[in-house]
Amino acid sequence: MSFFGDIFAGKAQQEGANFNAKILERNAKIDEQRAEQIMSVHNDYSLPKFDKTVEQIQGKTTVAYLAGGADLSGTVIETLYANELELQTDRDIMDYNAENARDTALNEAIQKRADADLSRWRGKVAKKASYYAAGASLLDLGFKMQGA
Repeated sequence: MSFFGDIFAGKAQQEGANFNAKILERNAKIDEQRAEQIMSVHNDYSLPKFDKTVEQIQGKTTVAYLAGGADLSGTVIETLYANELELQTDRDIMDYNAENARDTALNEAIQKRADADLSRWRGKVAKKASYYAAGASLLDLGFKMQGA
């Protein structure tokens, strides 16, 4: 009765592969949501907070210079400009890091979808192989009965 065993084994392997594919698809969706959340937090929380901090730093620096009796010219302006450049560079780095984290999460989702497709394909191959094994089992049984 190896014939039926082969058929059922192939069907079970395909069902297992399809189940694994569903899990991978679900995990891919989670990664896509994580990517969306990364950018949402970055754009709605991190950047506004950083921009507010930049304004406070530049404001305090300007007030400190003016309180010290310095004019807003020459070295003072150069220092304020250098501070602004450094702060904008920090902002660009924050943007880059958030986009990099988003892209990493999206790439993980793509890979999981590819793994899901591969799992489904392996299930189909296992099912088809089980039909060949079942056919071989029947032929073997036929030859044994003919030889008996």
